[in-house]
Amino acid sequence: MKSTPSASIVIPVYNCRDYVASAIESVLCQDHSALEVIVVDDGSTDDTVDMIRPFGDRIILIRQPNGGQSAALARGWSRASGELLGYLSADDLMRPACVSMTARALVERPGTVLAYPDFGLVDAASNATGVVITPDYSEARLIGQLHCLPGPGALFRRDAYDRAGPWNPSLHMLPDLDFFLRLALLGPFARVPHILADYRIHANATTYRPTSPERADEPIRMVEHYFGRSDLPLRIRRMEGKARANALLLCGVMHGRSLRPARAAKCFIRALLSDPASALTTKAAGFIATTAAANLKRVLP
Repeated sequence: MKSTPSASIVIPVYNCRDYVASAIESVLCQDHSALEVIVVDDGSTDDTVDMIRPFGDRIILIRQPNGGQSAALARGWSRASGELLGYLSADDLMRPACVSMTARALVERPGTVLAYPDFGLVDAASNATGVVITPDYSEARLIGQLHCLPGPGALFRRDAYDRAGPWNPSLHMLPDLDFFLRLALLGPFARVPHILADYRIHANATTYRPTSPERADEPIRMVEHYFGRSDLPLRIRRMEGKARANALLLCGVMHGRSLRPARAAKCFIRALLSDPASALTTKAAGFIATTAAANLKRVLP
């Protein structure tokens, strides 16, 4: 790989007129000399495209019928020419030098397939609200604990993406984690210990919305499919019990947040039966708090 590898950042967007221009500008302001910015409008029905058009030929704009985030990213990455690939949600931001510093981490560590930085938290008005210091990479954290280590600002190698395959369009809650689980089979990740991006928390963010029963059960389906592979090394296959327990805890949290306490409790019990040590963690405390809040909302007028 060249000392300054080319990089392509894809920004998928659907009805995000309030934030998309800031996201695009944050990528265009990067100091990485070989950078391509691809914006995929996934069938927006508001005036999002009007916010994008002023960038002209500084970006590549692709428009398609609504197919979801995974389909938009796959379309963008299929058009990308970079040796390194990344993405930025249309409501998030990159800080200066994000691309150059994560790219440098991959150049300096030839065996790694992905590099990810620490990141800040901002609110709807872009006010700073906190910082996320990401853990160092380990297979146990990513696969056993289902800790989605990469956040905004991550970059991965194009050849690794081609081997791992695109995001799964049937997943709506955890398509990124599913991709990272597959990518990790090809090599380790590298943490970049600098705050290089911002994750926006706001009322319309998908992560914090109530969701359907089918989508709330997505984590356990993802884990069952992953461990159904025939090519997993023994060291990873040994994590199946822990991964299954943590997937069930995630399902329980999403059911609890969506006011289905009985479904949430069932997931928690299954997690205990699958791997008691993993179930009795801070995630369990989060599950209990979420379910209690859901129960309270059901009885309040």
